[in-house]
Amino acid sequence: MSRGPDKGRQEGGDATVTPLAGTSVPEEPTDAPTAGAVLHRVLARSARTFLLNDAGIVPGVSRQPARAASGTDGVTAPVPDHPAVPGTIVTLGGAPRQATEMERIRQSRVACRRIRSNLRTFRLLVEPVWSTSLRAELAWYAECLGESRDLHVLRDTLVLNGPLIVDDADLQAVVGVVDRAIEAAEAEVDHARESDRYSRLIGQMLLLWDGPLLTANAERPAETMLPSLLERSWRDVRGAARTARKQTTDDNLHKLRIRLKGLRYGCETAAVVEGGPARKTAKAAERLQRRLGDLHDADLSVEWLRVLADDRPDLADTAERLAVVQRAQAAQARKGWKGDLKEVERRWRRWQG
Repeated sequence: MSRGPDKGRQEGGDATVTPLAGTSVPEEPTDAPTAGAVLHRVLARSARTFLLNDAGIVPGVSRQPARAASGTDGVTAPVPDHPAVPGTIVTLGGAPRQATEMERIRQSRVACRRIRSNLRTFRLLVEPVWSTSLRAELAWYAECLGESRDLHVLRDTLVLNGPLIVDDADLQAVVGVVDRAIEAAEAEVDHARESDRYSRLIGQMLLLWDGPLLTANAERPAETMLPSLLERSWRDVRGAARTARKQTTDDNLHKLRIRLKGLRYGCETAAVVEGGPARKTAKAAERLQRRLGDLHDADLSVEWLRVLADDRPDLADTAERLAVVQRAQAAQARKGWKGDLKEVERRWRRWQG
């Protein structure tokens, strides 16, 4: 049977299953899906998001450029249709191609994180040497995209809050420095995309679409295998939370945020078969992760403005005044994180006992 992508949320969370035009939806078999079938679906969805937003490739939907599929620029090469995947999963999806480069970068980084996280969480289901190598390549490329993403976030923050704090001429001088940094960061991304290493990564994304390298464990039922493999992610969150409660430093909160991503993405994968309880746990983890993400972004902005003040004495006063707002945003983001953490813990216990 054939499978076409469904249209998911922007962040690639729980997707509403909607067949694309020209695809057929066969009746679902009565057999419960295997763990490998569910993992394949989730990995393929993230791979599609990456291919569409980063490379302009539309796997398994059409052989037309992304321009035709999304109304945005992009080029593509022919990609084979998605093969049959055993189990009850009949469609795949992912975030659509975004209109701006910043949004495309953001979606590409989210897709990289999701794939890395799922390969780590459900590592007993995938071939270890291949999985470890792919996770390393995804980390490399996500880092390539990271600086550009952070600078875009900084620029948006300055444009939004700056007019309330400094004169327009002073603000534009700082924004101009950010714009030149963005150009340099995007040039580095373009250089990475021209490399053989990137070409190989695209090949691995197509492999995720066609079918990841699975182990014999992947043939076991998803409803029993997937929740059990989340135990380590939960222990990681619990350990990071214990440390953050004892010493609430930004560094410890950042480490907690990283662990929450693993739990969130793993719960979203398990929600394919577990439904509401897993989905609610993922939502709670996402809420705290986003709060701590705002804190991390504010901290990065403060540090960037500090370096600017050191490098450009003529902009030091402006940079310091802008940094005051970022520090206030960081302080606001720190509030309430313990309450959000308790909700994550409550949802996990209600689901897993």
